[in-house]
Amino acid sequence: MDDRPESMAARALSVVLRDLDAVQRYFMPRIKGGAVLVETPHHFKIGADVLLMITLPDGQPRAPVMGKVVWVTPPDNREGHPPGIGVQFTNDRSGVLIRIQNLLLNAPAAPREVLTF
Repeated sequence: MDDRPESMAARALSVVLRDLDAVQRYFMPRIKGGAVLVETPHHFKIGADVLLMITLPDGQPRAPVMGKVVWVTPPDNREGHPPGIGVQFTNDRSGVLIRIQNLLLNAPAAPREVLTF
C-alpha cells in the first residue's frame, strides 16, 4: 500500500509496450491528452502523480512523461484483468502521445481484447 504523504515526489514507473498489440491494448484514447494503463500490484490513489518512463516499439529511446492516476483496476476485479492504474499524461514534453498516435494511425483493428475503455 502506498501511504506516502501527498507532498512527496511522484513515483516512477517503467512502461514497456513491446509491440503494436501492446500499444492497442494499453493506450487509453478517450482520456484527454492521452493515457496508458500500467500493470502494477502497488496501490495508487486517484490523482496521485506518477513519472512514467515509456518505451514504445518505434525504435526511439525511452521517454519520460509526467502523469496523474485517473483509473484504478483493483486486483480482485470482476473482469479478471491484471491490477493496474490508468495514467493520464499531464506533461508530455517528449511527444509520447504523438508517437503513440502515429503507431496507431494505420494499425489494423486490435486482434485481442483491449484492457481499457
